[in-house]
Amino acid sequence: MWNDNDFKGRVAVVTGGSDGLGFDFCRGLIEAGCTVYFCGRSVERGRHAEEKLGERARFVATDVCDAAQIQDLAREVGRLAGRVDYLVNNVANDDRIAFDTLTEEDCDMMWRTNLRPAILVTKAFLDLLRAGAGKAIVNIGTTNYMLGLSPFTTYNATKSGLVGFTRSLAHEIGPEGIRANMVCPGWVMTGKQLEKHVTEADKRELIEVQALKFLLEPEHITPAVMFLLSSGAAAITGQILVVDAGKVMY
Repeated sequence: MWNDNDFKGRVAVVTGGSDGLGFDFCRGLIEAGCTVYFCGRSVERGRHAEEKLGERARFVATDVCDAAQIQDLAREVGRLAGRVDYLVNNVANDDRIAFDTLTEEDCDMMWRTNLRPAILVTKAFLDLLRAGAGKAIVNIGTTNYMLGLSPFTTYNATKSGLVGFTRSLAHEIGPEGIRANMVCPGWVMTGKQLEKHVTEADKRELIEVQALKFLLEPEHITPAVMFLLSSGAAAITGQILVVDAGKVMY
């Protein structure tokens, strides 16, 4: 799938790496040999994740909804590492908000969490990516917008915006050898989803409608992200890879 040397001694940045999918992305990259800088708002959760991930994990407390903190994050990684080989834009908020109850504040929050950070983080790290060897970006989307699920209208609007960003970015930075792709997971059984949202009926329905009859776990998504970062995907850019056990097919 990828060269053994793709990740050894390389530097990755993962936004929202303290738990859930982001934590597993960090785990996979570290196990493959990367030093991973990851961020999150909670210092307590970040330090706990850093301890669990081991000596090549570097937590930097950052709220990526704040443009100034994004710049601080890029400066800190630049100071410590001098380059970035891989960037994973993972931060997201999938709050269920019925459209007829949507407020202006809700709308701004969704934009500031799900789309704006990917744009501003990528911009902030572009010079470090130019200095790196991996030169690959993966943006994390969702299959929700493909299915038109509710009550996710505003979430889906912001997440589908990542498609246009990813494809246009791929064209703009491709001549410099930097690739940009997108992974769209289905409903993944993270701790947050299991605690707040997933019911036993949801599990049964997923098993029924998916082609593959198992529930998605974070470790099912991480290999897809790592493949798109790796030299095995050297000729792939501007693409969307769906990882959902065969619910969406197109």
